[in-house]
Amino acid sequence: MLERWIVLTKKAATMETEAGNNDAFERMCAELRRMAFTLRCDVLPELLKRRITARALTSLWLNDEVVELLNARLLTTLLRAQQPRLTRMTLQQLVQLYFRRFDRLDEKEGLRELLERSLLQQLDLIPPSKIQTSRADPLVTLKREGHWLLSLDGPRHLAERVRQGGRELGETFIELGLHGFDDGRYGDICRAHFYLETLRHLPLGDSDPVLDELLKPSVAKAPFEGARRIGHVALEILIDRAGQEAGEVWQNFILNLAGDPRISSSAVNFREWWQPLGEERIQKVRGWLSKEDLRLFLQAVEQYGLETANMEMQRMFPARKRFLEGLFKLKLIRNTRLLLGGKAQQSVKRILGKDVKTSFARMDGPMNDKAVIYLDCGDFHLVEGSHSFKIWVYLAAPGETLRTYERNTFSHQDLTTTVPGTYKKLYPGLPYDAFVHTPHAWQNKVFTFLAENGIALDVEQLLSAEDYRLQLRKFGIPAVSAKRTVVPAPAKEWAKAVARAPTAAQQGTEHAAALPSRNADVPTPPRRSADVSVAANGAVSSSAVASGRDNPVLQRTKLPPFSSLQLAALRYLETHPRCGFYALLEAVSNQGGNVLNVKTMLESSLSQYVQQDEEGKWLLSTHGEQLVAELVRSEPPDASQSVSSAANANASANAGSRVARLEPFALAVLRYFAANPGDKVRYAANVLEVDARLVNQALYGPLKGICTQDDKYGWQLTGVAQRELEAFEAEGREQ
Repeated sequence: MLERWIVLTKKAATMETEAGNNDAFERMCAELRRMAFTLRCDVLPELLKRRITARALTSLWLNDEVVELLNARLLTTLLRAQQPRLTRMTLQQLVQLYFRRFDRLDEKEGLRELLERSLLQQLDLIPPSKIQTSRADPLVTLKREGHWLLSLDGPRHLAERVRQGGRELGETFIELGLHGFDDGRYGDICRAHFYLETLRHLPLGDSDPVLDELLKPSVAKAPFEGARRIGHVALEILIDRAGQEAGEVWQNFILNLAGDPRISSSAVNFREWWQPLGEERIQKVRGWLSKEDLRLFLQAVEQYGLETANMEMQRMFPARKRFLEGLFKLKLIRNTRLLLGGKAQQSVKRILGKDVKTSFARMDGPMNDKAVIYLDCGDFHLVEGSHSFKIWVYLAAPGETLRTYERNTFSHQDLTTTVPGTYKKLYPGLPYDAFVHTPHAWQNKVFTFLAENGIALDVEQLLSAEDYRLQLRKFGIPAVSAKRTVVPAPAKEWAKAVARAPTAAQQGTEHAAALPSRNADVPTPPRRSADVSVAANGAVSSSAVASGRDNPVLQRTKLPPFSSLQLAALRYLETHPRCGFYALLEAVSNQGGNVLNVKTMLESSLSQYVQQDEEGKWLLSTHGEQLVAELVRSEPPDASQSVSSAANANASANAGSRVARLEPFALAVLRYFAANPGDKVRYAANVLEVDARLVNQALYGPLKGICTQDDKYGWQLTGVAQRELEAFEAEGREQ
């Protein structure tokens, strides 16, 4: 009996799916395909008033991705044409499309949010069902639960509910009437949330098939919450759970997913994956990778000795290896920086091949065949080279040159002249030294230097048993001074100069990181005068003008009695002729402008001063141009820039308040559209080297209300946001 019931249920579902697929339906699908391929769609708006056209179009959207008819404009046209509401079948096909494509809908200029909003509106219009069935109705479920199920965070909320109830995801989809809806992007993201739960309970350092799943870009880049992605949360879980060492499996997963965090903070990969994790996690991973740096350095040293048949280096290698690895075992090494010359890079890559995942700086000139490692050991700092290079010992960090990842190229002069010179200027009189690697003696010189400055080391851990016995016999153990050398605060003026002055390499990095502008000749906005304003009656007042022989009183000119809103509109049209209504509305919003009063103003009180062109764009009429010219003549010099927006003072008061709170990626998107107003999302995605949906998520998330979209789907900053960004950038330059 049960088997027969299952067969009948499947038949009913099949009949429901095939309903409406008659000859007329197929002919309409063929016609829509023809329109898509010929791009002749002039009759489509009229056709969309027919129910069969709506069914055919949504069916093509759902089942034929080759047909490029899915966009925000056509969706809006469909919804307007189908009154009073969509049929159940058409609506259900749209719901299936939403679940199948989900966040990838954002590849089409913010389509996901529009479809989500439209579905919720259409679901509200569905009348209550008069027939009770044993199967849950997906539309009824979404009418009741759609406010959270259809949101961008819907998969996360659903996964949490299923997990809390101890249920299976597929079982829950069936109970909700959404059977088959989990075969698309929405279901994939739900499963990704379950993967995260596996990570939370995975034994430390263990491997699991889930790790391979999370490395897939489609999973790692799936949305989690806000601007955070599944990959971000996976990284946070593993980094937070791991101790001082992550273990090879977890460390490789982290590097394969996010790359090495020891790169410039302006690099796309750093902004995309590491910046959202926070400085504490970044430093923790950098600490883990110090061991990898050490391994690569020692590999380069050993290989050079073998390739050059340098017997002296080969004899010295075990002692240097024991010394450096001993520092690591004593947990003295906090951070490292690996520098490789071109030949040294080739040697390391030839031996280790794809195993090399860490980032390193490059050296040129005489350093081409060498490897150098910088070691931050807390109480002291070392710079050690592979060969023909002394070991340098400092009692404090020798400036930021070796510590910052903004710089990626070094020379012999940098390491032997510039770095020590910076140290001496930062810490006048503070000791430092450099020692040649004389066999058996160089370690003692390092131990003695540190001991004289009150720093004790466990010498036995840094030497082989044989070398330790030799050390005792030949030098003894250096006496540690009872008086520790005090490391002063860096000299303030020099520290500021070092922080302000970028090196040549930094300048190159900053130039490369600057967002390219497709409009290279962007004029610098004129400086606004804070002391000039326009009174409500249109007269110009100036608190900056005082009487006197060298500063005569400006003559006030009586102007027509315009409000600040009217003047702001006229000024904007003077500098932005043929602008759209909503661009003008945004420009005057700080003067109290809204859709109703601006539209009324243009059509009544300003009607003789403004006009519309054949495309409906607004510009000044001849009378308007004459009026604005008269306004300019009656104002003091440079007042026109001030008067153009009386809201500038208000904007300056809150300058940067929103911009300063943005995450690095959102800020990068904001800067792009500031430099390229009117560009579409795909241009920004190409320049920023990310998926278009990530740009859309930023625009509809943290940048909502900061950026606006024009009628051609281009994006630009609002007037207020542009000023906030300018103030934010200016403040950053001053600090």
